[in-house]
Amino acid sequence: MKTLFKFIILLSLSSCAYFKQLGTGPTFSSTPDSPNTARINKEFQLSDKAGKFYVHREKGFSKSKNQFIVKKTVKAGDNGKILEKLIMISKLGNLNKKLTILRPTVSEYSVWFDGKKYTTRMKINSKKRSMDVTLNSPERQWQGKRSYSFPNGDGIFCYFSQITECARATGFIEKSIKNDGGSMKVIIIWEGYPYFQEQYLNVPSSVFSRARFSYDGKNAKGERRFTLTVANQSIFYFLDKNHELSKKFWVSQGLSMVEKK
Repeated sequence: MKTLFKFIILLSLSSCAYFKQLGTGPTFSSTPDSPNTARINKEFQLSDKAGKFYVHREKGFSKSKNQFIVKKTVKAGDNGKILEKLIMISKLGNLNKKLTILRPTVSEYSVWFDGKKYTTRMKINSKKRSMDVTLNSPERQWQGKRSYSFPNGDGIFCYFSQITECARATGFIEKSIKNDGGSMKVIIIWEGYPYFQEQYLNVPSSVFSRARFSYDGKNAKGERRFTLTVANQSIFYFLDKNHELSKKFWVSQGLSMVEKK
């Protein structure tokens, strides 16, 4: 995996101008006859123990740059104030020349606590097989640079907020639906670390977590349900007929995220 970005570039990518370059790209699937994945914009309503919020999620693929990008913004439900911003960039690649995957590259997550901005930037260091993390916040404990080694063992590396696209890249979504079952091992990258762990209970205080992503079946509405099992918790994802995220439920955290129609 090549590390081609600097954080100053990451900041420029978060602008709206960059997304104007995104159009349709090659399918994120090992299945030859799957449709192309286009630029997708969706609005969700998010509810958790802290209240109700609005989520704007945008994704797209640039064939010329071989970059798959997901942007997410969380706003307050009452006044529309931005509370969280996230951008993740992965590259389409292959594992052992056989399996198509999305390779996480760089990410930036910002959250506002009591009106103060906290930011974490992550960048893959392929030479050292580690994740370089840069923290910027008003608190001394969450400032500066640090590095975390990749865990050993099996599993595809996936950003937590990109899990369905990550699974789709391997062909797992289509194959598990066709076979009416199946699961895959993943290593979750908590792109919001360490601030994400401050918001939710019993989430491992680490950058990486071993997990399993499984297909559960089809509901009466025709949606396909998948489950991410991580840290002894289950997170349910519902995909629409185009295999795009439509709902997400994290019961143990009292969280639901449902697409606005």
